[in-house]
Amino acid sequence: MTECLGLSQTEVISVALVPELQHWFYRFVNYSTVNKNEVPAPVDVPAMWMPTGSFIEMLFNENYRENFYEYRYIDTSVPSSWPSCVRSRLMIYGAAAKYLELNPSGTNSFLLQQDDFTLLDTLLRYRQDSTGVTIIDSTAMVTATFDSTAGILIVNYDTLSTSLSKLIYLYLKLRIYGDISQYDNLIIVSRTDNNPSPIVLENMYELFLIDAYFDSVSARYVRNVGGCSQ
Repeated sequence: MTECLGLSQTEVISVALVPELQHWFYRFVNYSTVNKNEVPAPVDVPAMWMPTGSFIEMLFNENYRENFYEYRYIDTSVPSSWPSCVRSRLMIYGAAAKYLELNPSGTNSFLLQQDDFTLLDTLLRYRQDSTGVTIIDSTAMVTATFDSTAGILIVNYDTLSTSLSKLIYLYLKLRIYGDISQYDNLIIVSRTDNNPSPIVLENMYELFLIDAYFDSVSARYVRNVGGCSQ
């Protein structure tokens, strides 16, 4: 899925493609329970083009096994180096087209903030050890903190400053505690304003979260029905 990083009423300023975002969202849509027939699947970028340690993979891959994540990207402006499966599509946009590659010397293309990093650090710990994270919900106006040694996240959901950090929190609460109480499917968490770069990722991750909620609730229903029929 190409991602518009900036638009005016009359022209495309730039269009960027992030290969692992395209790949993992393609996989998600095709294996999705809720969204399979509602969200068009993007063109896949083959696994051979996937970088190691992308924070995007960590978000979507339940079997992520790296002990780190990277979030910085560089723009590779040489079309001959782009995967053939997306080159012709990107070239439609001419000089506006960008292909972003994960690289620690790059920039924070998704504009991640401190709360995002705190929750990403917590998610990384969870991916490494699903029993190794404890979430302590605070009612105080605290800044989210994660003790990587003890595996303890202290957080107030209402004071999280970004949509992505809130979505990761909700995902962790679901996976660790089976908690679905804080999500209101009538009010979306991801943003819809005029800064598409991080918002496209947020929209995709909220769809991923909704699917996880559906699978969890469905599994509970099956267990309850099975228990009643015995």
